[in-house]
Amino acid sequence: MRRAFLILRRKNCLDKMRKFAPFLLLLFCVSACGFTPLYGTHSDNKIIAPKLTQIAVSTIADAQGQQLRNLLLDRLPPPAPSQRYQLNVNLIENKVGVAISRDATVTREQLRSTVRANLYDRSLNKTVWTQDVFTTSGYNVLGSQFSNLVGEADARTRNLNDLSERLVNMLALYFERGENANERGENISAPPPVSPPSPISNLTSQQ
Repeated sequence: MRRAFLILRRKNCLDKMRKFAPFLLLLFCVSACGFTPLYGTHSDNKIIAPKLTQIAVSTIADAQGQQLRNLLLDRLPPPAPSQRYQLNVNLIENKVGVAISRDATVTREQLRSTVRANLYDRSLNKTVWTQDVFTTSGYNVLGSQFSNLVGEADARTRNLNDLSERLVNMLALYFERGENANERGENISAPPPVSPPSPISNLTSQQ
């Protein structure tokens, strides 16, 4: 009886090992190939982190620009005493209706936020990196103006969070690949964004 119990217990252990074996193998392969995630490790990266601490973020116009600047500062490592680089950012916003009802009332809008950023190297007295990035978020247009303002503010927050994350990632990638990557013609931009929102489309109201 005891022998049968031990055999059954051993079989259960083997079954569990077989179940987790693929995950353990995948983890081993990822570690063996030297893969390290780019985002989330900037502060620990001995090459990237010191460069990112040397970036001074210029003032960005308007309230949404200040919000974007604060997000960038939150994502970048603590600044160094002297900063070699200056990040200049221009933020542009556009709203477009993407759905209307039968009475020609806009029922949904998309907020498009576009960033034109450049990194100026003070020691070389020239711009060494430029990037244009945009993102969009949609929100429903309701009868309440307050609800519409809340929806637009939420869409803006989502856009700015996305833009700040992508900009810091692209800057980290620029320094990781070497500061002469642009001169070598290497592509150091993020994956291309989705296509811009289409013009207003008709949305038939339910009767």
